[in-house]
Amino acid sequence: MTTRPAGASPQPPDLGEVLEFMRLLWAVEHGLQRTSKDMARRLGVTGPQRLGLRLVGRFPGISPGELAGLLRLHPSTLTGVLLRLERQALIERRSSATDRRRSHLYLTAKGRRVNQPATGTVETAVKAVLSRLGERRVTAARQVLAALAEHLLNRT
Repeated sequence: MTTRPAGASPQPPDLGEVLEFMRLLWAVEHGLQRTSKDMARRLGVTGPQRLGLRLVGRFPGISPGELAGLLRLHPSTLTGVLLRLERQALIERRSSATDRRRSHLYLTAKGRRVNQPATGTVETAVKAVLSRLGERRVTAARQVLAALAEHLLNRT
């Protein structure tokens, strides 16, 4: 029997490549959810709402459909996020000048204030980690995540 110093974390069992990767994905998901709840308390927006807000700020006049495509979400999934942002007066929809059935999204003055960089967000956590990893490791991680997202989103 081996002894560990008091307070030391137990060594996890060998899960194999697939289960270990899945364990880490679930840890990231848990961290995203926890940080999102904290952001809602502190900033008034969740992680997904802030991401939508940041993208509308980066692409003023983007249509809801284009935003859904950029986020790789079904438009109906994005509807709730956009409605909450509108109710909080962070974004506004404007009808297209050429086609009244289409709308475009813009930040309001309040939305521009919330859109500013803030500590304690998912974005700052990702930025901190990416800055420490180096370009090659970030590229490899992006490729793995993109391939996994593609596979999960396009399975039939």
